[in-house]
Amino acid sequence: MLAIQDTTFVNLPTLEATEGLGTVNGKDEEALLMHSVLAVRPDGHILGMLDNQVWARPPEEFGKAKDRKSRPIEDKESSKWLRGMRRAATLRDRFSPGTRLIHVADREADIHEVFQEASDLGDDALIRCSRDRKVEGDWGYVRATLAAQPVVARARIEVPRKKGQRKRWAAIEIRSATVTLDPPAKYPGRRPLSLGVVWVNEPVAPEGVEPLDWMLWTTLPVGTVDEALVVVEFYRRRWRIEDFHRTLKEGCRVERTQLKTAGRIETLVAYSSAVAVRLLQITHWARTEPTRPCTEVLSDDEWRVLWARIHNARVPESQEPPGMREAVRMIGRLGGHLGRKCDGLPGVRSLWKGWYVLQLLVEGYHIKI
Repeated sequence: MLAIQDTTFVNLPTLEATEGLGTVNGKDEEALLMHSVLAVRPDGHILGMLDNQVWARPPEEFGKAKDRKSRPIEDKESSKWLRGMRRAATLRDRFSPGTRLIHVADREADIHEVFQEASDLGDDALIRCSRDRKVEGDWGYVRATLAAQPVVARARIEVPRKKGQRKRWAAIEIRSATVTLDPPAKYPGRRPLSLGVVWVNEPVAPEGVEPLDWMLWTTLPVGTVDEALVVVEFYRRRWRIEDFHRTLKEGCRVERTQLKTAGRIETLVAYSSAVAVRLLQITHWARTEPTRPCTEVLSDDEWRVLWARIHNARVPESQEPPGMREAVRMIGRLGGHLGRKCDGLPGVRSLWKGWYVLQLLVEGYHIKI
C-alpha cells in the first residue's frame, strides 16, 4: 500500500475576525496548513485517510527560515513527515500487519531523517529529489551519476492537467542506479544511506511546456527495467493526493467557510475530508470499473434513495444496484450536471452538491420511516 503525503494551505483571506488562524507567505494572509496522508492501492484507488494534521503557523515565525535550519527536525514543521509516517505505520500494525507500506512524497520531503525513519519502521520510501546532492563515486553528485548511466527504458506516460496546462502525454527516458548518500559531518546523528535513484527525463517537450524531470530517491530495488518502471508508476500515484486536496477545496469548498474559530474549521475539514475520499473512490471506479456495483461505496439506503429520486418512482424489488458510472452520473444530476452523452462524467463541484442533496434525502427518508 502507498502512504502518500502532501501539504496544502487552507486559505481564508476573508476571515479576519476568526480566532486561531495563522499565516502562509506573509503576515497578512489568514490561513491554516494541512498535511494529509492517504492510503492508496498500487492501481491508484484511494482506500482512506491515515492522518490529517491541521495547524496554524504563527505570524511571528514568518521570515525565520534560516533560524530553523539549526534546529532538530522534531522542533520544525518538517516533523510532519515523520508524524505522518509513524501514524501510517501504527494503523498498519494495528489493522493489517501483513501490509507492506511505501511512503511516497514530493520534493519537500527530501530530508535525510525521512529515509532514516522509513528504515527504522521497516518500510520503504519513494521521494522526489529536491536538489543535486553529493553522493559517493566518481561523479560526485547524483545528477552527474545518473546522466552517466544508459537509458534503460523509454515510455509514454500521462501527465494530469494542472493550472495553465491541459492533460497531456510525455515521451520519457528512464535511467537508474544505486548510490550511497553520505551525510555531512555537521550532522552527527545521520547515517550513510544506500538508495536507489530513478531519473525520469523528457528530452523533448511541447513548445511552452516545462519538460518532465523527476529524480526519484527510493529504498525499492531499481536494478532491472521492470523495477525502475514500478518506481515510476508508484510515483505517478502521488497525484491522487493532489486530487484529494482539489476535491476538498473546489468540491467541498472548505475555504468558503464563515466559522469563527480555527478549531471549528478543523472539525469542518475532518468531515469534508471523509466526503472527499468517498467522492474520489466512486469516481475512480466509475472510470476504471464502470459496471462495478456502487454498493462498494454507497449504502443500501443511499443507492435506493438515489435511484428513486432520479426515476421519480419506487425501487422495484428486482432492481439491482446500479454500476459505479451510472451512480456517479445520478449523483451529478442531483448537483446540476446535465448528464448528456457529450458532457462526460460530472466534476467535483457537481458531485459535492449532488452528494449534499443525497444525504438530505437519505436523512428525510430515515425521519419518515
